[in-house]
Amino acid sequence: MVAGVVELSFMDYLGSPALVVFVPGCPFRCPMCQNSSILEVKSEHEKELDEFLSRIKAALGTVDAVKVSGGEPTLYPEFMLELSEFCRKHGLLFGFDTNGYFPDVVRNLLENVNLVSIDVKAAFNDTDLYSRIIGVDRGVEAISRLEETLRALFSSNVYVDVRTTIIPTINDREEHMRDIGETLTELGYVDKALRGEASYTLQEFEPNLAWKEEMKKMRGPTLEEMVRAGEAVGLPRVYIRKKDVGFMVGLEDLRRREGRENLI
Repeated sequence: MVAGVVELSFMDYLGSPALVVFVPGCPFRCPMCQNSSILEVKSEHEKELDEFLSRIKAALGTVDAVKVSGGEPTLYPEFMLELSEFCRKHGLLFGFDTNGYFPDVVRNLLENVNLVSIDVKAAFNDTDLYSRIIGVDRGVEAISRLEETLRALFSSNVYVDVRTTIIPTINDREEHMRDIGETLTELGYVDKALRGEASYTLQEFEPNLAWKEEMKKMRGPTLEEMVRAGEAVGLPRVYIRKKDVGFMVGLEDLRRREGRENLI
């Protein structure tokens, strides 16, 4: 099931030009979702696997990696396994985005994966807020499964980019960020990050791309707010992803470039 393909992207796979595959369907209904048009699986999304793999073969020499996004890629464990094995056979790096809801699927893919980008939607200790942000009343279950997935990732050889989309006044309070940092530390993030195998990225919420009308009426975060959130999380290797700043700019680089006094 494939909803779309971007033939060449420099913003989806860390450090490598990539072909990006979008799959439909997701167990969540996040009101800020930027890919709401593919939340539902439709008959036109079904593709012949061999025909699809031929399209990737045609990109060999142009891209170094394949990244699967969505939707939620781990809804399709057999497709993901076949695609990861195909990439390894043809010398391509392979990565995928996930919300961490299916830890068993992620574990079964780790042998053939180079990069996993995983969403932490909000503080781990606020199940009501988590339910609000994922759009379904499954906050307790979603957090539990996410923690299980993160433990598996942090103990693997895969590069892990943990990501939080910053929504001003909703999930960016200092206590929210502090809880995220403390929980990630308990799960094993810091040791992996210090080995250069993990990062934590704060992403810009873009209201104009949101699914629900109430989110479209909100505002995106300022750079100052994103920097404050990054500082509050208290982790090594923290990055900012903001359209007027860059794809992944390190917090320390921002301090040096802008001057800390201009960010408060």
